[in-house]
Amino acid sequence: MSPRSVKPFSGVTPVKSAGVSGTAKSGQPRSPRVNWHEAAVCALQIDLRDYDDLLEYMTEYILGKNGLRIDLLVIKKLTDRVIPKDIARIFRSFNLFEIKGFGSAVTTDAYYKTIGYAGLLIDHSGGRSEYSALDVSLTFLSLHYPRGLITHLRKKRKIEVAKYAPGVYHINKETFLAQIIVTKELSPEDFLYLRCLTGSLTESGLADRLADDCGLHQDQEPYIRYLHQLAVASLKTKGDTSMVCEGLLNLYGTSSAEIIERTRKEEAEYYLPKIEELSSQNDSLSSRNDVLSSQIDYLKSLLCQHNIPFDTNMGI
Repeated sequence: MSPRSVKPFSGVTPVKSAGVSGTAKSGQPRSPRVNWHEAAVCALQIDLRDYDDLLEYMTEYILGKNGLRIDLLVIKKLTDRVIPKDIARIFRSFNLFEIKGFGSAVTTDAYYKTIGYAGLLIDHSGGRSEYSALDVSLTFLSLHYPRGLITHLRKKRKIEVAKYAPGVYHINKETFLAQIIVTKELSPEDFLYLRCLTGSLTESGLADRLADDCGLHQDQEPYIRYLHQLAVASLKTKGDTSMVCEGLLNLYGTSSAEIIERTRKEEAEYYLPKIEELSSQNDSLSSRNDVLSSQIDYLKSLLCQHNIPFDTNMGI
């Protein structure tokens, strides 16, 4: 029997992600902010590079017309092919990723939001007649161990969360196959790039290994973008001295100062106009919402005047 292939998506809307900050109130430019999502996606692509022919990555995937976004959707093109990597053992046709940044862990709200998104994804991709919960997996990726969420699942839901491998925790008996990946616990032998996702890469052994591997792939975009974000993340200011993994940057003929300058240029040319555009759209939506609220209030008054019952839960 030939392996089952996944039906392609239509109407996919990837969104270019921002990774810079604006100007501080004092008038001085703020230090660039790391774009954790971009860094994590690049790291995932690199650590699973042996399976590029099987996987397709869609960042900021929009669910239909309601504007809800999935941080990362990974499509496994051939469902019968097994990927023998600890972080990909549970992969199915559609694999949703909730990605948390340096300063946060996965919360219960984010957990249940992602479960809801998975249900919407099934409907969006052809309905339950074509796909089911068995075709979807959920991955929650974070630098930190989500102690609060795991305690909630074990005590409130009586769900077992078992350590499958270093940094990989499987959530058993959930609606969808699900796992938690704690990047700082991953084995660097198997997942070097995910393991090095940190705000301060201080382990010289890891930095050396990363430099050696990056040196073999200097012209490939995921490596360049990953290194860019790692440099911004590792940047620390002490007095007037900037300290960063300059050895890694030198591989690409650049420096931390050049990284900062390029990031600020990107902000001025792309991100600030986008922010202004979104702000204008938000003002327009706000105005429309005010008009709609006024119309609803008017309808309510008419119904009350004529003693016509109505259900307030329906928003009338």
